[in-house]
Amino acid sequence: MKVKKIILSIIAILIIVSSLYIIVNGKNYRYEASNKINIVSSNFASYDFLRAIIGENDNIKLTFLVGPGKDAHGFEPTAKDLITIQNADLFVYVGGEMEQWTDKVLGSIEDGENDNTLDENTEKIIKNIMTANRNSIKTICISKFVETIEEQEIDGAEDEQTYEIEKADNNHITTQNIPDDSQKEIHEHEEGAFDEHIWTSPDNAIKMIQTLEKAMEEIDIQNARTYKINAQNYIEEIQEVDEQIQEIVDNRVRDRLVFADRMPMQYFVNYYDLEVTAAFSGCSTDIEPSASTIAYLENKVKGENIPVILHIELNDGTVAKTIAEGTGANVKQIQTLHNISLKDFNNGETWVSLMKRNIEVLKNALL
Repeated sequence: MKVKKIILSIIAILIIVSSLYIIVNGKNYRYEASNKINIVSSNFASYDFLRAIIGENDNIKLTFLVGPGKDAHGFEPTAKDLITIQNADLFVYVGGEMEQWTDKVLGSIEDGENDNTLDENTEKIIKNIMTANRNSIKTICISKFVETIEEQEIDGAEDEQTYEIEKADNNHITTQNIPDDSQKEIHEHEEGAFDEHIWTSPDNAIKMIQTLEKAMEEIDIQNARTYKINAQNYIEEIQEVDEQIQEIVDNRVRDRLVFADRMPMQYFVNYYDLEVTAAFSGCSTDIEPSASTIAYLENKVKGENIPVILHIELNDGTVAKTIAEGTGANVKQIQTLHNISLKDFNNGETWVSLMKRNIEVLKNALL
């Protein structure tokens, strides 16, 4: 009997401790978070702009949610990410198809509901946090504060309306089209979708900074003057980079940039009135173009004497090197700020410093 009582006592103690852990852990997380103003950004550009606006301020905790070295298109928030967002005083995101997950996450905050695939303990912790914090989170869909453009067709880019069937038959490539009804359905699905890569043009970058600076003023009015000064200083740095790139564009001997990769720089291309050819659109998840697309890119490079073939960050440039071998062109990496490598992130690289790298790339490509 004594042994049985001891076992029951131990079980009871474990249940109590476990329950207290769930409750206290949730409250402690919120308590620790409340010691600082928590700012969370889903994408690198907004994170960098906020970093510049905030400056040296130990009272601010700034989090880059997706993190360096990852493809934002494939990002899905974890339970830890969800807690980070729900403890934020300000959550900045881009939205659109690239960040469809934000609809679900923000909906869970408003409704007090969670993904039922989470383990029970995590759900209890999150519900505890949401109950205390649901009405205190300020959210900004930053794409609503700039002039967005619809996703545009790109010369050379493969899309979902056509797929390639390559047959090793006398080295010929056969292309089979999706039936007309399917093409129509896909077209209707994509029509009106906006290009989420808003940060690649200097004018949008400046509008984003202005919006985020006002948000920081509302959250931390005591440091409003500092935020204004920091924001204006960073805007001036962006304007200086813009002038340097514009000088290259004004003196260009060709208009076209060729990406043997995705091309998430439509705002940049439109801003500087450039032409572009690419293997894929900016939001494509494909990384290996078909043989026919490679052939098309090679013909474009040869036909227009394109000296440089581009690939974006977080890509090793394998396809670009393949095309370069057949054309004699050089291979260069261009920074799209879709995300940043871990090395560059740890080195403190910024929108300005990364865009400055593009100055030399554009000189080689356009002059």
